[in-house]
Amino acid sequence: MNALYIILPPLFIIAGYTEVKKRRIPNNLTYAALIVGLIGSFLIAGPLGLKQSLMGAGVAALVMLPFCLMGALGGGDLKLMAAVGAIVGYPLILWVLYYTCMAGGAMAVIYMLWSGKFLTTLSRAFAIMLGKKDNAAQKQGLKKEIIIPFGLAIAAGTLWTLFF
Repeated sequence: MNALYIILPPLFIIAGYTEVKKRRIPNNLTYAALIVGLIGSFLIAGPLGLKQSLMGAGVAALVMLPFCLMGALGGGDLKLMAAVGAIVGYPLILWVLYYTCMAGGAMAVIYMLWSGKFLTTLSRAFAIMLGKKDNAAQKQGLKKEIIIPFGLAIAAGTLWTLFF
């Protein structure tokens, strides 16, 4: 187990709290974690550790970037995942990404069931996949979308990868 993993629980506690309360993850938190991950990896494992840390951060950012550009995720989620990538390194970040997606999907399904929107959301998803216009969304006009704090899924996916 890498000594850098010790910073993950406080990182996730602060990021999760601020994302739930203020709907944002502070830049100073994610940038500090990214820098600590890169420098710490170099100090622990030398140039190879730095290379794995850079690759982990890069892969994490590249995987999250399309979702961020589409508006499905916020920039804080992308930076948090990049910081996690710098801490866990490559190739472990691939498992973190996998379990994070599983946790995010589970959170979305639980929310849809809890809010009573499961069938509506499922029917809209199938309509979009079949190429049909989503007229129901257009008829509702502007409506505030529910935001699921994906930082919690990042925390769950990372901790699952490292400890189970």
